[in-house]
Amino acid sequence: MEALEAMQAFSRVAELGSFTRAADELGLSRAMVSTHVRRLEKRFGLRLLNRTTRKVALTPAGADYLGHCRRIFAELTAAEEMLSRAKEQPTGRLRVDVPGSFGRHILLPALPDFLARYPGIDLELRFNERVVDLMKEGIDLAVRAGTVTDPNLVALRVSGSRWITCASPAYLEKHGRPQQIADLADHVLIGSIPPDGTHPRPWLFATEPDPPFEPRFRMTVNEAEAVMLAAARGVGITQTMDLLAARELVDGNLVTVLTEYTRPGPPLSIVHTPAAQRLARVRVFSGFLRGLCEYVVQRAALHTGLRPIP
Repeated sequence: MEALEAMQAFSRVAELGSFTRAADELGLSRAMVSTHVRRLEKRFGLRLLNRTTRKVALTPAGADYLGHCRRIFAELTAAEEMLSRAKEQPTGRLRVDVPGSFGRHILLPALPDFLARYPGIDLELRFNERVVDLMKEGIDLAVRAGTVTDPNLVALRVSGSRWITCASPAYLEKHGRPQQIADLADHVLIGSIPPDGTHPRPWLFATEPDPPFEPRFRMTVNEAEAVMLAAARGVGITQTMDLLAARELVDGNLVTVLTEYTRPGPPLSIVHTPAAQRLARVRVFSGFLRGLCEYVVQRAALHTGLRPIP
């Protein structure tokens, strides 16, 4: 028990960056929290935290140890939930990380139903364009586009996707509808710069060999949601994932063009650690996301005329 108390004290100091704040949260004296951390460092013969008068920071050894502490706490939490029959009434804080466009356009509108169904769950939602380390950042569940290769994670594919080329009805009425890929040269094209890149993403078409089609973009934006919204407001033609454009398609703000040239996009997956899989709140949220994505994909398919990719 003393070892667990020491691990908890160290973890809260590391996460809060303060002995005083950790002591207040744990209901302990600052001296006791300091004693717990010093005993751990003496036991391992390693410094876990660098202390100055202004801040507390993890050492490399401390960062690794914090990851182990979080895994142990996750296992303990899972065991406690199992013993308390939390399957029927999931409770606790659920930390979820999703891409920004997915979160704003797909997840947020559906959250009132989820929160009403599970009043015992407190949701902490993070929008992120980078691939986060779930264990180091204390994330219970994440949504990722693309192939998940980390062997330490459980990945559940929830849907496929397509790259669709689209524009607003007003833009097409004014400028005409392209019939062939070559016709795009006569249009205003909006490109998307990936979060970790400096050049716009090439467009992908079913008939295009490598290298991919690289048009002249009249406008580029480094945020996928802004690219889609610009097209929906009549700026020009863009290419995006059908799942992200589903709401604009359903609302009639976007329509697809060149549908015969559409190409499969990255799959969408739910990922979490093996320990998190045993948490009831993770299981119910995972099921909620699967159903939500299936519903959105089906609705998008009705407005593109294309069969959903499973």
